[in-house]
Amino acid sequence: MVGIVKIKNFILSPLIKWIIMHPKIMESKLFLKAMFIFPSKISKTYDEKMVGSGQDLHKAMDQGLRRIFNKPQKILDLCTGTGFASLEVAKVFPLSSIDAIDQITEMLDIARKKARESGIQNIDFKVENAAKLNYEDNEFDLIVTSNAPIYLSEAVRVLRPGGLLLVVYSFGGEVFLHLNAEVDQYFNKNGIDLLEMKRIGNGAYALGQKINDQGGIDNANL
Repeated sequence: MVGIVKIKNFILSPLIKWIIMHPKIMESKLFLKAMFIFPSKISKTYDEKMVGSGQDLHKAMDQGLRRIFNKPQKILDLCTGTGFASLEVAKVFPLSSIDAIDQITEMLDIARKKARESGIQNIDFKVENAAKLNYEDNEFDLIVTSNAPIYLSEAVRVLRPGGLLLVVYSFGGEVFLHLNAEVDQYFNKNGIDLLEMKRIGNGAYALGQKINDQGGIDNANL
């Protein structure tokens, strides 16, 4: 198992750094097509495949959500897949309104079923493209995403000034430890102040806050 993790990190390290340094690659036709075709093919077995790394994903999400301090009323889960992040968020913020979006209908069908079986009713699952959101500017208090590409400029657009962004991965924890400066620069370039980034086992989370209109951040609750 240790050997597999080292191999993954060896492959992921330059890939993650390359994407962070060249985020426009995520807007290429090839990347967008792959992000549509691949998830739809693995939708039925996605949760099963995540069993091995699910523990680190849950720990990273749990610790990240513990750091949310702004009592969000409106929350957006980007690329929800089979609903992992939105279901976890709903448990922590049961009175909040949550929009969970994905462009893969097969994934959303599974997520809706899981929400029904869990008795969770404050999530609205929608077919949406994270790269081009059908939302107004400054709509959400909190945006979360897990194990997905981040279209940061679009996410920041719909996040209100002072709102929080939580990004969680079940992999690449060791990689992200060495990319703090690059992630900080990437976030700041898009109007997000990186508050913290932590490795959790093989996973990691990053928490950021949207810089307000006056060029600062709302840090009253920090």
